[in-house]
Amino acid sequence: MDKLDSAVKNSLNGRIPIIIFVMAVLLGIMALQQTPREEEPQIVVPMLDIYVSAPNIEAPEVARLVTQPLEKLLAQLRGVEHIYSTTQSNGTVVTLRFTVGHDREQAILDTYAKLYSYQHTMASVISSWQVRPVEVNDVPIVMLGLFSKDPKLYNDYELTRFANEIANSLQRIENTSEVKVIAGRQRTLTVNLDATALAAHQTTLSDIYYALSVSNQLSQVGSVVNAEQQIMLQAGDVLRTKAAIEQLVVNVINGKSVYLKDIAKVLDGPSEPENYQWLAQSDTTQEHPLVTLSVAKKAGTNAVAVANDVHAMMADLKTNFLPSQIDYTILRDYGQTANEKVNNLTSSLVFAVFTVVIFVGVFLGWRPAIVVGLAVPICYGITLSLDFAFGYTINRVTLFALILSLGLLVDDPITGIDNISRFLQNKGNKKQQIVAAMSEIRGALLMSTLTIMVAFIPLAYITGMMGPYMAPMAFNVPVSVMVSTIVAFFVTPWLAMKLLKEPVVEHNDLTSPKVAIYERLLTPLLASKGRAKLILWATLGLFIISALLPVMRMVPLKLLPFDNKNELQVLIDMPEGTNLEQTTLTVRKVQAITWQLSEVSEIAAYVGQPSSMDFNGMVRGYYRREAANLAELRVLLLDKAQREQQSHGVVMRLRKQLEPLAVNGIVIKVVEVPPGPPVFSTLVAEVYRDPFVDTQTHHQAAQQVAQRLKQEPHVVEVDTSIAATAPMQRFITDKAKAALSAVSTQDIANTLTIASAGKNVGVMYVSGETQPVEIKMQLPYQQRNQLAQLLAIQIRGDRELAKSTNEFGLTSAPRPLVALSELGEFHNLNVAKPIMRKDQREVVYVMAELNGRTPAEIIADVNADLNVSSDDFEQTNWLARSFFNNGGTQAWQLPQGTHVTFSGEGEWRITIDVFRDMGIAFAFALTAIFIILRIQTQSASLSLIIMSAIPLTVIGIMPGFWLLNQFGERSIAGAPEPVLFTATAMIGMIALAGIVVRNSLILVEFINQARGQGMAIKAALIAAGTTRMRPVLLTAGTTLLGNLVITLDPVFSGLAIAIIFGIVASTLFSLFVVPLVYYLVFANTQTTEDEAHAR
Repeated sequence: MDKLDSAVKNSLNGRIPIIIFVMAVLLGIMALQQTPREEEPQIVVPMLDIYVSAPNIEAPEVARLVTQPLEKLLAQLRGVEHIYSTTQSNGTVVTLRFTVGHDREQAILDTYAKLYSYQHTMASVISSWQVRPVEVNDVPIVMLGLFSKDPKLYNDYELTRFANEIANSLQRIENTSEVKVIAGRQRTLTVNLDATALAAHQTTLSDIYYALSVSNQLSQVGSVVNAEQQIMLQAGDVLRTKAAIEQLVVNVINGKSVYLKDIAKVLDGPSEPENYQWLAQSDTTQEHPLVTLSVAKKAGTNAVAVANDVHAMMADLKTNFLPSQIDYTILRDYGQTANEKVNNLTSSLVFAVFTVVIFVGVFLGWRPAIVVGLAVPICYGITLSLDFAFGYTINRVTLFALILSLGLLVDDPITGIDNISRFLQNKGNKKQQIVAAMSEIRGALLMSTLTIMVAFIPLAYITGMMGPYMAPMAFNVPVSVMVSTIVAFFVTPWLAMKLLKEPVVEHNDLTSPKVAIYERLLTPLLASKGRAKLILWATLGLFIISALLPVMRMVPLKLLPFDNKNELQVLIDMPEGTNLEQTTLTVRKVQAITWQLSEVSEIAAYVGQPSSMDFNGMVRGYYRREAANLAELRVLLLDKAQREQQSHGVVMRLRKQLEPLAVNGIVIKVVEVPPGPPVFSTLVAEVYRDPFVDTQTHHQAAQQVAQRLKQEPHVVEVDTSIAATAPMQRFITDKAKAALSAVSTQDIANTLTIASAGKNVGVMYVSGETQPVEIKMQLPYQQRNQLAQLLAIQIRGDRELAKSTNEFGLTSAPRPLVALSELGEFHNLNVAKPIMRKDQREVVYVMAELNGRTPAEIIADVNADLNVSSDDFEQTNWLARSFFNNGGTQAWQLPQGTHVTFSGEGEWRITIDVFRDMGIAFAFALTAIFIILRIQTQSASLSLIIMSAIPLTVIGIMPGFWLLNQFGERSIAGAPEPVLFTATAMIGMIALAGIVVRNSLILVEFINQARGQGMAIKAALIAAGTTRMRPVLLTAGTTLLGNLVITLDPVFSGLAIAIIFGIVASTLFSLFVVPLVYYLVFANTQTTEDEAHAR
């Protein structure tokens, strides 16, 4: 008896199993309570936006002088994966995206160090720069909409003031990070200047700006010391009231003071609207003024706990602080969705365990079922405690990994209890029989556990954003399977000794009906090598046909399926230059159409400013969508339990309904929350140009790509990053005339800035305000939006610029007032279009979404039609295409010197990387499994025979996906809606490699044992098959049942489908294929041994 057998025998005394059970349950309960919960695994992708100001320079010059040198400098940083930039006149934004998992603080430190260290090399045109970090922990977990039931009493201005106070309270909650208010109009002291009064009082805008800025000063000027104390001295005073500002002297003409109230109307209240927000609810047609509060959590904290604290405080504030006419709604709650997902999956896990135990009880009896059932909490308890110890959170991937592992972790206890019950049929000492039973299957159990572990561990090395997303799978499955093996050796035998009082089942014998059927099927195949080979050739043919289904596009391939969320976004991009009011009109049209969907419960509209970003918006840069021509709708859907269609179906219908509005340069995009790593768009083409190819040709190439994509069936929302032409009026100064009036170009620019855009000139100091009350100078709306009114504004020259002579010598010339119209004129120009670059190359993005088709087939078809002459082109129906005959929609060409790639920012890039990494992981797993089997069996032939069950899974998986696409309603809004083979299905295929090898390994072990006892090869094959048939079918059944609940999840259903179809096909085929391959390989060996024995 070796050491492991001795350990098994010692465990039968009961101390070790009881200790393991108690510790596992206690640790599991503690881990379940303490481990942070979230809906999805956090993907840490540090991003830094560097905003650089370079005044007075047009976009092309900014790109050459500022952007390109800055990109070269920042590309030297360690860990930078991509550099993006958007260059406009007067400045640029350079975005650094670091590799997944890179330390955020280190990224910030390295960036600052590099910028400051090389500040002396930067162009002198740079006036300032600012670094703004963005990462996943900045994404708010709670988004609250504060709205008014009575807009006449409480509008967006009052709501903003309430929201600012609430934000201070929310910030005090433990573990909250940034609390942000997406506000309406703030309190502002607005100085509306009257152009006519200014002229009458011979006062300029500069006079007023100077008077306000120098009068709003309070300074420490020293101290006075007397005999007993030191008294601090101050000089001046700040502006504290509207009345004080109105009484401010801004000029003196002919000895008379000109007060601010004489030339301006001073308003203390809301500023002019620069954006709009409103909330529309399904129970009313009224639009409520809206202000949004967003709350982010600190890294590593529990989203559920933080969200619950926010809701508790809001409930208290609603009762004790908010008026009855103000209410709030929850626009986002990742804490609630995370808790709901965890609770639902926990219930599914309990149901799966219950189902598996019942299944085992039906076939083995209730006592063995209890033995198997008690193994589950032990395995899960230890696994959850290790999740907590290694910093994993409880999220949907963690729980799906536990559900997936359910069928695997009960395999060892099932195999153990089945073999123990078989040995207990024999007479003898019960402990010895149990030890002998475990000893017989010990090698097979250990090796099979190793094979499953090496099948999953390589998933931890998937690169990119999918790496941390799949990391819980790579950790939890191997850990739970390893623990189940420990349980099978040290807990299951003790439970069997206590519970199996007598033989629980009648094991297979050579006269049972089940054996007779199996023998009748297998014996004819073993009787003829030709027949056996025919079966194997037929199996190979099925494998080839199955593997070709994806190539023939009969099984669509995609990175991840679509999730079923309770929210979606609608982005509205009006042409550049569209004003706020026109954008608002379009938003209301979009909103009216969106309300036609019965699944919509609330709509929050944001015009001119972005809503609180989510992770998808963070990667796509939605938080920078701040312009009068940009808007978005946050659409909240009814809970998934209250609607028949999943959110993706709602998105497809809404896209179809919004198509008529997307005309005349209006771009409308319906955005759904991705189930995994976000990308710029589902399909992204990056168009590059060679050096010396002009911008016009570059843009023409991008437009041709967009036009070609629009021709492809079910490609929607095609858009480019080329900005529309926007008009501009530039005041060109007649420098000679301006010099005669002692007016500089800067004076004119400052005057026009105050008159047109307005200018903040300080703060009115008011106690009790949470936000500073800005003092803003501007002309009234009607005056500042007429060029004639702007040209009539008077300006006074600088005393130091013009000189004159008199009898005393050189002196300053008089400073006459002169209208701007006398110093220059406005010229019609166009705004310079933004220049986008990626990784130090100028690029134009062409983006599109897909309805019912996958990026792989679209890209294959579009590329196949590129540079095809019209004479050679043959149009084909997209449904009749395969990857052997791509293309056939429309032949097209690109201008010379331009190039297009689809493997950049779209889903295709991640798809290639993930399937490449999974392919490498699969190859590594197969190699590791072979090495393990080679060590165990000491035979390469036996190792390959055992592994022959792996390709058999393909015979079930691919036809299974094809079969599912033949049933049910597979179209929505005229677009196909197929069942997709995704990365999660690929994980299922990898998992099956370990599962089916376990069964084959144990089967071959029994064959070898039977032959070692002198049994003929054919008899050994039949005996091993009949002996192992029940545990093989039981383990297949438990795996199948354990994965049934996963089919209900839209993201991981592919994994369950792959395992269910794969395990069924592989189990049925391996019971025949493995014996047949074994027979063909070793039949000659048997004959040689028989002849030698005869001699």
